[in-house]
Parts: sequence; structure tokens; C-alpha cells
Amino acid sequence: MIEESGKRRRTMAEKRQLFMEMTLTSSTVTLHASQNRSSHFFPPLFLVHLVDIWNMIEAFRDNGLNTLDHNTEINVEGHGKLTVFSVKAMLATMCGGKILDKLRYIFSQISDSNGLMIFTKFDQLLREVLKLPTAVFEGPSFGYTEHSVRTCFPQQKKITLNMFLDTLMADPPPQCLVWLPLMHRLAHVENVFHPVECSYCHCESMMGFRYRCQQCHNYQLCQSCFWRGHASGPHSNQHQMKEHSSW
Repeated sequence: MIEESGKRRRTMAEKRQLFMEMTLTSSTVTLHASQNRSSHFFPPLFLVHLVDIWNMIEAFRDNGLNTLDHNTEINVEGHGKLTVFSVKAMLATMCGGKILDKLRYIFSQISDSNGLMIFTKFDQLLREVLKLPTAVFEGPSFGYTEHSVRTCFPQQKKITLNMFLDTLMADPPPQCLVWLPLMHRLAHVENVFHPVECSYCHCESMMGFRYRCQQCHNYQLCQSCFWRGHASGPHSNQHQMKEHSSW
């Protein structure tokens, strides 16, 4: 009992640490650090991002999920049950690959035989994928609400694949899904090397995103310092920062 209680406390502590460390900004090119604290990223804790969408689809087929009804329940040992739709939605969202390919697959799961989106299916999709930001304490900003579907698509329209892609690939995307393209952008730059020193922590080089102040001469921050809101010298969090994903 004591051991289980300790594990729960450690799990909560780890989640709080994720909340503190994974703060992202919006997808605009020019950014205000102080205005983007509410955008958060669900990290690839389970290395699912190392499997691309095509291999994930093949895994669904290999395990017979493509032949099962979406509402079929799957037993998860020690953790209750998940529906087939929940498994597909979560894994397709978190896996690697091009976001366009992933959205095409997701649309195939929520559309009818005429190629039109089923609103109740899209609502079900949002209920599932918005559990991800909620898991890192971003429910107030990106959690599911009964108005989530209407903020993405007008109910009276017939939504085709192209309309679905245009909406979710827009800049910015619907507010409840703004974290989704950010997740992919981070995955694409996690191994990008910048041979320049961070002006705050003075690390000799940077990995991932690099942020350069548009007001302070040669003031640059690594992604870790930028996300934490660090500033030094004459630099302020209110200054405009340009995001760089390459050197």
C-alpha cells in the first residue's frame, strides 16, 4: 500500500515536471513568449513517434483492428478497457510521419461511404485526442467541451476531405487542436544542431528550436530557456522572438 502510494506521488510529480518543461509557443513565425504560455505539447513518452503512420496502419491490420467495429472494447490488462476507435485515434495522433498523411487516415475513420465527414465521429475523435493535452494539465486550454466541434466546422456544411485538411492544416488551426502541428514540428527539429551559445544558460550549442530576439543584438535562446520564459540583461519576455528550425 505504501509502495503504491509512493508510485502515485512520483507519477504526479513527473507529470507536473512535464507540465513545467514542455511549454510551447504558437505556430506563428514571430512570437511573443509571454503570450504563448498556454500552448503545451504532449511529449512522446512511449516512443510512439518513432513509428510512422504507414507502419501504424499495418500494425492495426496485423492485429485485426481494421475488421472490428469502432465501438468494440479491447481489454487492457490492469487498466480496464479501450475501444478500437480510441486506440486508433490515439496512436494515429501520436505516431510519426507526415501530418498530412495522418490526417488523411484519421478522416478515413470518421467519414461515410460518400467521403463526407460524420460529425458525431469527429466529436468522438475530439473527445479522445483532447485527452492528450488534458493529461499534462492543459485541460482548461485544450480540453474537450461540447462546443469543440462547432469551433472547428459549421454544423450545416458537408465536410469533404479537402475541407477537413484545409481547416486542420490552417495557420493557425482550430484553437483546441493548436498543439497538434506543434507536436509534429518539435519531432522534426529535435535533432537539429545549432552551433551557437544560448544567451541565458550559456550552453555552447543548441538542439531543436532556436529563438532569436528581434530587438536585442545577437540575443538567442535555446528552446528550453525560451519555453521557461528565461531572460537576462536588457532582454525582456515582451520582446519579439523569431523561431528558427535550422542553422
